[in-house]
Parts: sequence; structure tokens; C-alpha cells
Amino acid sequence: MLLRYIFSLATFVSIVLASGQQSARIPKRDYENNHYFVVDIDTSSSSKPLKDFIQSHQGDFKFEHQVVGLDDHYVFSLRKDNAISEIMGSYNAGQSDDDRVLHKRDGFEDVYDKVVKSNGLRSISWMEPKRLKKRLPVYVTEEEAQDFDSVKRFEAVDASQKPIVEAMEKLAINDPIFPEQWHIINPRFPGHDINVTGLWYEGITGEGIVTAIIDDGLDYDSEDLKANFNKDGSWDFNENTNLPFPRLFDDYHGTRCAGEIGAVKNDVCGVGVAYGGKIAGIRILSGPITSDQEASALMYGLKVNDIYSCSWGPTDDGRTLSQPDLTVKKAMIKSVQEGRDGKGSVYVFASGNGGRAMDSCNFDGYTNSIYSITVGAVDYKGLHPTYAEACSAVMVVTYSSGSGEHIHTTDIKNKCSAAHGGTSAAAPIAAGVFQLVLQMNPNLTWRDLQYVCAMSSVPINEQDGNYQVTALGRKYSHKYGYGKLDAYAIGHFAKTWKNVKPQAWYYSDVITVGETIEGDKEETKVISKILSIKEDDLKIVNLERVEHITVTVNIAATLRGKVGMRLTSPFGIISDLATFRPVDNSNAGFKDWTFMSVAHWGESGIGDWKVEVFTSTPGTGSIIEFQSFQLRLFGESIDAEKTEVYDVTKDYAAERRDKQSEKEGEIGVDPHHTSDVISLSSTSIPIASEQSTSVTKAPIDDEVNPTGSIASTSTTSSSSSFISGSSSATGDVEDDEGKTKHYTSDHTGQYFMALAVVGFLVVIIFMRFHKSPGSSRRRRRREEYEFDIIPGEDYTDSEDDGNEEDSLDLGRYNNQRRTSDEERDRLYDEFNADTLPSYEDDGMFKIGGEEDEDHKPEQKHTKEEPSEEVNTDEGEGQSSK
Repeated sequence: MLLRYIFSLATFVSIVLASGQQSARIPKRDYENNHYFVVDIDTSSSSKPLKDFIQSHQGDFKFEHQVVGLDDHYVFSLRKDNAISEIMGSYNAGQSDDDRVLHKRDGFEDVYDKVVKSNGLRSISWMEPKRLKKRLPVYVTEEEAQDFDSVKRFEAVDASQKPIVEAMEKLAINDPIFPEQWHIINPRFPGHDINVTGLWYEGITGEGIVTAIIDDGLDYDSEDLKANFNKDGSWDFNENTNLPFPRLFDDYHGTRCAGEIGAVKNDVCGVGVAYGGKIAGIRILSGPITSDQEASALMYGLKVNDIYSCSWGPTDDGRTLSQPDLTVKKAMIKSVQEGRDGKGSVYVFASGNGGRAMDSCNFDGYTNSIYSITVGAVDYKGLHPTYAEACSAVMVVTYSSGSGEHIHTTDIKNKCSAAHGGTSAAAPIAAGVFQLVLQMNPNLTWRDLQYVCAMSSVPINEQDGNYQVTALGRKYSHKYGYGKLDAYAIGHFAKTWKNVKPQAWYYSDVITVGETIEGDKEETKVISKILSIKEDDLKIVNLERVEHITVTVNIAATLRGKVGMRLTSPFGIISDLATFRPVDNSNAGFKDWTFMSVAHWGESGIGDWKVEVFTSTPGTGSIIEFQSFQLRLFGESIDAEKTEVYDVTKDYAAERRDKQSEKEGEIGVDPHHTSDVISLSSTSIPIASEQSTSVTKAPIDDEVNPTGSIASTSTTSSSSSFISGSSSATGDVEDDEGKTKHYTSDHTGQYFMALAVVGFLVVIIFMRFHKSPGSSRRRRRREEYEFDIIPGEDYTDSEDDGNEEDSLDLGRYNNQRRTSDEERDRLYDEFNADTLPSYEDDGMFKIGGEEDEDHKPEQKHTKEEPSEEVNTDEGEGQSSK
């Protein structure tokens, strides 16, 4: 009987593993009585670990199914009335905001050990049902409604409308609302449209490319959509069926988005931007789903779908902080690695409609992902709508509702809509443009498409967007990204684009800060840290230039909405990461939260990266503790042959340290110098306004605070060492103005010094004991002389060790952009002018009794402080999960 059970179980597992994933039906969920969790268990070489896990937990865990599309991930259920449910939760899954974590507790020690010691187990991800939200509907004022009512149907009465007539005649467009689709041709405000007709005239209509609309369904029976509907790329995860038909009264959102992309040319409504391409529907927004279903949805039809258009995310209420969990992140990563025959699926996300609530898309883990193209909105006058969220993750903008107009598109039940809007409408338009771009150049990878966006988008409202000129020579704005999408421009730019080399990445160590801001003070305080990255640090990880940057932080706060954070790159570009949110009164802070920016695209990454945390208005009694951060750079590799497949679960900071140690061991260099973190003590700045998000509204005094304390660090030998405003016990001299300077030590110089000392010892010993005529006379003569020496401070004649700029007067130099060799040389020469004292200085060699200074951390001094020794604690850095 037992053998038959085991055989049946093995047969069942084999069938599950061999079954076609894309058409597999997920068993119906009973959320009222069951808990659900995903087990990541290694079955790459054998299904035995999964069989053993099922058998060892028989009677407690029920095997449900494999996560559709994701290898080694399996869903289990556990009844809520089972005593084990008291301890079950996530295990080693990187889910920082999951309250249920698997802990060993009294009475359940055996169960805990039995679970976590299962053969091949990598992680457990606890799943609770959740509702993903369509982008918040955009409120329309009475004035806007009157303006909208005044928009008349098309009548060709003047020259501004000739392009509409020309397009209709040349392309045989008879769709009744096409003249009202101002985002295609805008007769009232010429130039404020996506400029797509030129591509249509060239036969570029999206043919051969499929865009999947992940939403609340798609009316595939619509006369305006059914000819372009792709069934193979579609699935309904709410009803667990292959046809994503809208079933609820408000399931119109996805159909309207689909019409913007793929509405066909006929006599119904209007046309889509890529009316010659295909559209699929993936339904997830019409009911509760768990993370395994969400993960499957985000990579469904991987061999069919090229683009995934997503007009949803966390609630746009100005107080929500939410990100996809580890299972979902793994799905997106697999999709960009394997989709489109290895070139990578394209994710397009709407930036969000919470602008009126002072929300920011950096608090949304979907738009804040390096794998998504985040799309903001401008209206038909080219203005920034008040609903549109801005953040450092915005790549581009395109047209949507505002100033009394909306997007005209297909609706459910064979109707047309004249009221579609928000960034929900902008993202599908962008997806349609990308569909045209991929037809023109199907070889673009997911990263190359982002390059093309950055290089060809058109800056808009330059007087409004606080644009910064980036390393690419392009203008970037948190409101508008790199500008608006011009379909003709991006299409022809992409046509001749040569793909960049594969992706590489750099992880800094996790830097422990441990400094606090008390909001009851009458001045705004800033905690400022500088992470110095050297060329060798990036060479060791094969990174040539930056594309995306992320900063993972832990910040405790009594009022999260009062926390501000920004990042300044070595090139001088500022990314506003956390902006003030007046209605966010949460005391949860930021726990392993990752901010992302595309503003630093094209930078080398070498130099000082400044991270700043500050508060909003003082006197509120709020407390902010900046606990730790980790900087990660993602970009183009140096050597394509040395690239590897990215794994979100790996600690690449530890791998970097290992590579660094190995390299330094080969060349005999001490690994204590790869990168430095300067701890700038907290400083006072003028009080910023509640809504201020710009660095110009919260200027920072970069002078070193004489009372600044040393910050602890979790770095190891190859990682960063903190340097405070205290003076050093070694290497201090005073210049003509009495200012204390410190000089870093190069091991080559130290070895030279050691050899010199040994040489002098040999000479002294030889002269003392060598017996020859006249030796007594020579001895007496020798005693009349003393040897001139170089004083005992550390010095260097090399730029390889230490960071000379770290010891500069920060108030004078920190805001200067060091972008040329001449500037670096000038600063270096100025700083090291007094490095080598004259040999005529008074001083004596002191043989013996010298303290070994090789491994002492560099120190920074202020004029007022006496010299005192400051030690740093070093430990192994850990990457955030």
C-alpha cells in the first residue's frame, strides 16, 4: 500500500513537472480556510527534493501546483486551523515587509528544523491574497468638464486640420472618432501629439509584434479589437481560464488601453497606435490574487508576448509604500533574460495618478524597477497634469488627459470612450510606440530600448521641469524624464541603433550609518554620506558605464512622509529619491526599500556618490534614524565575454570582495583601499518648504562639522571605511594658514621607506663593526654628524591609493564637477603641494619604536579640532535582500 502511494505520488509529480505550463489551470483557491505559500526548491537535476518535501510534510502541507512559468517554484497550502500555521511564514525570501516570518518557537522546534533543513530548499514565500489597483481615476473639475463639452466633432475647416484629411485619405482610415484622436494628430495645438503618421506612411504599423495588456480583461469580441486579438498570449488569472473577458461592471479599463494600442482600421471608433500589430489580454485586476499568480501573469506567454503594458500599481493615495515580492521580481527577471528569444521582454508601467496627493512613483516598487520603462503624462496642450507623479524613475512622457481633454479610444460593449485618461492612458500609447520601434529594429534588447528612449526623446516644457544635463549630453527632468516620445524620431533613431554590450553591475557594501535627526529642532538637519568608487572597483566587476542606479535603505521614522532623500552623482546629477508626502503619517519607515533612478545614464560611476537624508519642516517632533544604505550600479559591461546571468538572490558585494581579494593577493596589495566612504557629519540647512523636492530649495552646507562623530560600518577589507571630521594620529602637517592636512599612504612608498631604513641599518652596522686603519678616527668624525630625514608622516606619490579629493575642504570643492583630467590634476597638485617636505628640514631618523601605520584609516581634520585618533570597526557587509 505504501509503495503504491509513493509510486502514485511520484507519477503525479512527474506529470506536474512535464505538463505544459502556459495552459495549466491553477486549482481554485480557498482563502477563507487556507494559507498559501511558494516553496523555492532545487529540482534542476532531480525531482527528488520536491518529492521528499511533499512526503515529509504529508498531513500538514498540501501540494497545489507549480508556479506557471517559473522553474523550481511550487505552491503549497496549509489549513488555518493547523497548529503549524502559527509559526509558518516567509523564510530567507527577502520579503522585508511581510509580517509573517518563519521563526523557531517553543513547542515547534522540530517542525521548524524539519522545514528549513529540507533538501534543496532555498526559500519560502508566504502569500496573502491582495488586490492590485488600477491607476486612481482622475478627478475632473467642472471647468474641465465644460471645456471637454465644448470640443466639437471634426470638421475640416482650416489648414491645421489638413494632416488629418491627408492621413485619412492616404491610409484609407474611416474610423469615426479618428479625427478626435488628438494624440495622433493634434489640430488645436499642433506638435503636441505622438507624430506617428510618418511611420504609418512607411508601412510601420506594429506588424509581427504582440503587446499584452495586463489589466481587468480585454473585450476580444469587440469589432474594433478582435481582428488583432492574440489568444495564445492571453489568460484570465481571476477566473482561471484562457479567455480574459471583462466580467464585472467596471471591467472597462483594459479594453480602453487595448484600443489605444491595437484598434484596427474599420468603421468602429478609432485606430490604435500600432493598428497592424497584435494585442493579448491578461486579467488580474478583477479579484484577489497571490504573488505566484501575479508572477505568472507578468511572464505569461513568454514565447508570444513582446511587450507587457501595465496601467496599475499600489494605491495612488500619497501614503502607500509597496513593492512586488521576491517571487514576482524573479518572474520579471526571467522575462527580461529569456523573453523575445533572449533579447528581453519590455515592461511599460504608468507612473501613477497620485500627483495631487503629493505621491511619487519612487514609492512604487513596480515603476521603481530597473526592468520597467516608467511613463509619465502630458496633456494635449503639452502641460504637466497635476495628477501625474514625478520621480527619478520616470524615463519618458507621452500624451493623456488634462486641460479639459481626454483620450478617445475603444470601450467595452462595442462602444467608444471619450473619457479615458491619467497615466493609465499614457502607458499604452508608449507601448504602442514601442511596438512600432520593435518592428523597425526587432534586435533591440530591453536595455537598448531604454537607451533609445533616453537618446531620442524630445525635452518638453524646459522652463518647468528643472532639467539637468546628463552625462549623455541629454536633458533629464523628474517630471518629464528624458522628454516626450516622438514616434517618428524614436523609430528612425532605433533603426540604426547598435546594441550595447550585456549588463554588468556593482554592489557596494551595506554601509551602516546610525545617525538620527530630531524633528523638534528649529533647523532642518541633513545626514550626508559620501561613497567613493574607484576605477578599479568597477573594473573588477566588469562595469564600463552606468545605466540604472538603485539605493536600498533602512530608515526608521516616526513620520515617513517627513523623510527626504537625494543622491548626487560624481557628475553632479541629482536624483530626488524620497520626496515629502504630507498625508503619509506612517511610522513604519523604510525597511530594505529600494529607490531607483535613470537620471545618471551614461556616467562612468567613478568618483564620489553623495547620499543625503533630511527632514521636512522642523518642530514637528518627528524622529528619523538613517540606519544603512547600499548603492548598486547597473550598466554596460566592459567585456561581453565575461558577463554572467543576474541572480537577484546573490550577494554580489561579497562576490566583489572575493574578486578584489584574489586580485590583490596576486599583486601583493593590501585590500584596504578599494573604495572609501566619507562620513560627513549632519549639518544644518535653511528650512525647506513642505512641498520642496529640489536641491535648490534645501541647500546643503558641506562644511565638516568639527564635532562630527565616526559612523560604524559593516564593510570588510575591500569595502568602504568611514572618515569623520576628527584629526588623525598619523600624517598631519600644517600649511601656511595653519590648516591641518592629512596625506594618504601608498604601500610602494612605505616599502621604499622600509628598504631605506634597512639600508641605513646595514650602513650603520657596517661602519660600526668594520675594522680598518683609521676606524677610530672615522667613528669620532661620524659622531659629529646627524642624518637629515623625511619626517614620519605618511605620504604618497601615487594616485592609486586613497582618494585625494576626500581630504579637500568640502565646502570649497564638493560641489565642483570633476569631469576632466585637467581639473583632477589641478586639484591633486594643489592638494599635494606640501606632500614632500624639504630634506633640509630639522629632524632625525629614529631607529626602532616606530608604530606601523599601514592599516590605519585615513582621517579628515578641521582647523579647530586637536588631533586625536579615531578607529573604525570593520565587519562583513551584507547585501540587502
